[in-house]
Amino acid sequence: MNIKHSFTSEQELKDTLDFIYEKSKSGKGFNGILEAAFNEVTIVTAIHNIKSNKGANTPGIDGSRMNKYLQMDKNKLIGLIQKSIEDYRPKPVRRTYIKKANGKLRPLGITTVIDKIIQECIRIIIEPICEAKFYPQNFGFRPYRATNHAMTFAKTLVNLNTPQKPIIAIEGDIEEYFDNINHRILLRKLYRIGVKDKRILEIIKKMLIAGYVYGNEKFQTDKGTVQGGCISPLLANVYLNDFDWMIGRMYHHPKSK
Repeated sequence: MNIKHSFTSEQELKDTLDFIYEKSKSGKGFNGILEAAFNEVTIVTAIHNIKSNKGANTPGIDGSRMNKYLQMDKNKLIGLIQKSIEDYRPKPVRRTYIKKANGKLRPLGITTVIDKIIQECIRIIIEPICEAKFYPQNFGFRPYRATNHAMTFAKTLVNLNTPQKPIIAIEGDIEEYFDNINHRILLRKLYRIGVKDKRILEIIKKMLIAGYVYGNEKFQTDKGTVQGGCISPLLANVYLNDFDWMIGRMYHHPKSK
């Protein structure tokens, strides 16, 4: 089905997102995502979301900061974003490294401001499509969910523990998960989950293969999604969603196998 893209206010955008969620919950797929994602209201919302985040003013490889764009005339900035997607060519991300708790280094990608806004516009529209089909007990990188929700759910399971039906907890980690996502499989999973607009899938593909710059050298990215990108956590959840449901059927709801 085609998404309504003629909304003219934040409330109409919110209503549209709620509508998308409900229709996706019933199994619908969506076209017309491009127009909804780059509607004026969506662009303004994306800019507000980004500028309120820590590190929003950190520049990508072009050296431009968010403050530069915030000083532009609003209509000119909206026009610049809309013009950018006509023949979209995302710039490589600027790679840096941050130290993890175990002392190892985690790669972090810093996109240009324009690419960041474009990512956020797409995330806003496709998130409810995906959220409607995510496994309910997945608490990572999701709106209105945090560590305390996962802890509450874990405590509920612990309270159900009996000698006859013991509760078993398994800790695991997918090493370098973000860096090893297969692009072809991810795009196929996005389509299956309901993102049917092939123009949006093509833009996401371009984002995935844009590469990164470290030092003075550019590197290609034939797999993985950027840690630090606005849309990356959502894409990571899409990629693992089938796995989440499989584990749920096997262990959380074993009778549904």
